[in-house]
Amino acid sequence: MLALMMCGISANAQMTKKDTGNGPFKERVSKLWDKTKKTATEVATTIGDEISNSTSGLRRIEGKYYMNIYDVNLYEGSDCATMLDLCRKQFKAKYPNVPITSCVIPQTDWETETVETNGQVTGYVQTLFCYIIGKDGNEGFINAKFVFERKKDVGKQLVNNTMKWPLWTRTDVMTNHVYDRLTRK
Repeated sequence: MLALMMCGISANAQMTKKDTGNGPFKERVSKLWDKTKKTATEVATTIGDEISNSTSGLRRIEGKYYMNIYDVNLYEGSDCATMLDLCRKQFKAKYPNVPITSCVIPQTDWETETVETNGQVTGYVQTLFCYIIGKDGNEGFINAKFVFERKKDVGKQLVNNTMKWPLWTRTDVMTNHVYDRLTRK
């Protein structure tokens, strides 16, 4: 009986150290866990990037943040052509050799925020954004963002903010690869 028990213990010990060519069981579990953690981290990062993309107007590609690409003009205000021309002039002054492929205001109307002082509404600030995309030779693209802002005190007329008429707020220079990723739906 004792010999039989010794055989059972020996067989059990061999099973726990079983090697299938991929390392001991403990190593295989550890490798599986590491792969699972890496995959879960990648999925979480991708989901986080997509959430931030939809709320911030920025998209993360290869560790860097880029503005979304806008190429459809939605604004139909009487001042639209004038505002687009002002942005084009600033862009061309800075990048005279870069052809503009699109210049748009991707909003249907001004974004309005209330201005409060001590809990009382004292005025309003309205904002409109313009985006220009330029083709930088065969190497890539330039995406520029401009802001127009106007203010209104309660009971008074709207006044254009000359400091932001327009104000160039951001420029993204990107490779063709990044541009292709940004334009993918």
